[in-house]
Amino acid sequence: MSLPRNSMQGSLFAVGMMAPDFFPADDRYRVFREKIMSALYAQRNKLCRLYCEENGRPAIEPVVLSAVTLLQFMERVPDSKAAEYVRLHLGWKYALDLEFDYRGFHPTSLVKFRNRLLEGESERWVFDSLLDSLRDAGLVRKKSRQRLDSTHILGCVSKMSRLEMLRETLRLFLEEVDRCGYSGRLSEWPVLRERYIDSEVPWHRLTREELITKGQQAGYDALCLIKWLRTQKGEVRDTEKALLLERVFLEQYELGDGGFEWRQKEESGTVKNPHDPDVQWATKDLAKTKQWEGYKVQIAETVCDDGKAKEKGQPTEQFITEVITTKAIASDIDGLGRVLESQSENQNDEPSEMYVDAGYITDDTLADGKEGGYQLIGPARPPGNAGGSEFSSECFDVDVANRKAVCPAGHVSCQCSLIHERKRQPYYRFEWAGQCDDCELKKRCTSSKNGRRLLMVGLHHDLLQARRREMKTEEFKKMMHLRNAIEGTVSEFVRGGGRRTRYKGLAKTRLANYFHGAAVNSKRWIRLNRYQIDQHGKAA
Repeated sequence: MSLPRNSMQGSLFAVGMMAPDFFPADDRYRVFREKIMSALYAQRNKLCRLYCEENGRPAIEPVVLSAVTLLQFMERVPDSKAAEYVRLHLGWKYALDLEFDYRGFHPTSLVKFRNRLLEGESERWVFDSLLDSLRDAGLVRKKSRQRLDSTHILGCVSKMSRLEMLRETLRLFLEEVDRCGYSGRLSEWPVLRERYIDSEVPWHRLTREELITKGQQAGYDALCLIKWLRTQKGEVRDTEKALLLERVFLEQYELGDGGFEWRQKEESGTVKNPHDPDVQWATKDLAKTKQWEGYKVQIAETVCDDGKAKEKGQPTEQFITEVITTKAIASDIDGLGRVLESQSENQNDEPSEMYVDAGYITDDTLADGKEGGYQLIGPARPPGNAGGSEFSSECFDVDVANRKAVCPAGHVSCQCSLIHERKRQPYYRFEWAGQCDDCELKKRCTSSKNGRRLLMVGLHHDLLQARRREMKTEEFKKMMHLRNAIEGTVSEFVRGGGRRTRYKGLAKTRLANYFHGAAVNSKRWIRLNRYQIDQHGKAA
């Protein structure tokens, strides 16, 4: 499709010309038109590469489609309702600067536009365009202080048992075989069709023995289909559903010399629903009090420079600076790295201070912050169990630079070794050899058979040790008050529809979350402008 010509000349039939008195200066649609639309048009040239210059029929103005999608997320309306509002809603017409008799477009145009953004790797265009305008307005500063937190995103699929998921994967694959015209080459097609496509299983009535039988049958059929696939050539062999079938089988069954066996325990990152293989099961803590199937999102926002709380009724001047969507099993430490990398790459900016909770603080992340020129401010988790000892690593005075550690009894370690093990980060091991033999704290310090205490710490343990001591000061406790407001931002993100994704797949969920972040920033900018207009009117 060709890019339509951008005419900056207003029309006499535009809603803004025909009904200007309907929208006073503090109306949200007027502020959207003056601020948000201007911000999007200012970055219009970045959308030009998604369209042909003079080839194909003229497309709908991409800035208008971007603004319509943004309004969708701000007012939580689906595609069909958004297309209706563009045609009938006077406020939307005014906000989008459309003519009074604009007839709108089909709802599928919004779907195609979102796909175009994904194909062109421009899913964050609206979010970045608003952020650039906020910087130009002086509301987001370079090297600003920021806070970061994560929340879970529920997938747009239903929960399934392992057997249901496997049978549904088989059904989707068999339908793909039929679509590609390969069903005639499958000798057992009538049986498989009746077993997985035409029949409906009453799961609530099945006994344990019947479920085991169906699990064995599904595994046998899946293995036979995978072997049959490898004898075929053509479209069906490399389809997405064929690759998914093989992946699901290997995740649910374990191959052996005697055939295959049902895995007693699923590994991390397995498919939970074949309609969205990117959805993963995850839990928030070791007690598994919060479990979900879906994704995770990291949200970063600015922190006010003066640290003073806003008066009641005064809108916030803090805005979201990054929204990173990851798989559900990704750690917060991994999310922190992605947030900093994305800000550096896409915004040419990095925070001066980052306020986080204990999930982001380790000796390595503190060292990365020191090396990267920013402060990572947050509480460190308490040290782990020392194997029955009363003295954890926090009770030892460790000097990593000089390879020295002092135990609670005042003995200096006699040996320090750098240990490298498979599947584990390198660490230092401090030993006290014969110094433990006559120590009065021996029984309280170690329960090992040889009576010697060993201390294993990370390469940057001195930073972690300093943070744990800093946490006990009043100054640190007051400093951590600046992190608390991120909980309200996460709540606003969730209340705007961010808890459950409306799309399937990580890529589309990432696109939606950028629009959720842009919607939060837009509403905050609109509220701030309306408040300033109101205060100016009162002062006058």
